Order: sequence, then structure tokens, then C-alpha cells
Amino acid sequence: MNKNNYLLKLFVMLFALIVFSGCGVGSVVAAPFKVTGAIVNVVTPDVVGDTISGVGDVADAAIPF
Repeated sequence: MNKNNYLLKLFVMLFALIVFSGCGVGSVVAAPFKVTGAIVNVVTPDVVGDTISGVGDVADAAIPF
């Protein structure tokens, strides 16, 4: 097997591994919104805090890795 073919297969496998395993960036971005929503739920009506937490859920779903 030539070297270029081997490297191409290696890069494709590594890319697939990273894409499908998920590295948690979406969860890290969503965490402040979820925490803030939980804190706001204590002070204000639940709708306000749930809306803030919902932004975190959307961010988690929108960021695919």
C-alpha cells in the first residue's frame, strides 16, 4: 500500500472518530445558559428561567460537536 493512500485512510478515520464521538463543545456553550435559567427560576416566574434554559438547549443542539 502506498504512503499517500495510508495517510488518507488515517485522516478519514480520525475525522470520523472526532465527528461521531463529539467533543462536548455544545454542552460547554450551553452550560451557562442552563445554570442561569435555573437560578432565574428561583427569583422570577418559571417561564422566564425556562426560556433562558431553552436557549442553552438550542445551542447544545445547534453545535454538532
